[in-house]
Amino acid sequence: MRKVIALLVMVLFLAMPALAGEKGKCKGSGEDCLAKMQQKYSEMAWLGIGYDTDENGHWVVDKVYDRSPAQKAGFQKGDVLLAVNDVKYSKDNKKELKAAYAKFEPGTKTTYWVKREGEKIKLDATLASVPKDLQKLWIAEHMEHSHPEFQMASK
Repeated sequence: MRKVIALLVMVLFLAMPALAGEKGKCKGSGEDCLAKMQQKYSEMAWLGIGYDTDENGHWVVDKVYDRSPAQKAGFQKGDVLLAVNDVKYSKDNKKELKAAYAKFEPGTKTTYWVKREGEKIKLDATLASVPKDLQKLWIAEHMEHSHPEFQMASK
């Protein structure tokens, strides 16, 4: 299944369980969910990549957002994420990754290691705030999927 997250797109992936209940549905009302998401995204750190997983479970950059910290740091489409601040990216290491990302906030200086064309490359990035247009997009997509009754009521 394709995972594309504009993240610290990764942060969205790792943070959503705190906001969502079973099968991606929020536990609270649409209004409660909306308020929580607005608060969370307004404080969230952002790198500015999208990624997908390959057949081996590696996280591969498939988008670098214009004017993002990732673009400034030199990330490229096709980079394989290996580690951030010495925490390895792997499906067996999600707990440690989640703990590392929980400490990130806008302004956090990070060091990423990526594999590019067979070489290991170090990229330093200072995380930013999630752009307002992306916050609105992510919230709208979630609300449409998880709270269709709220969307209908708000039109």
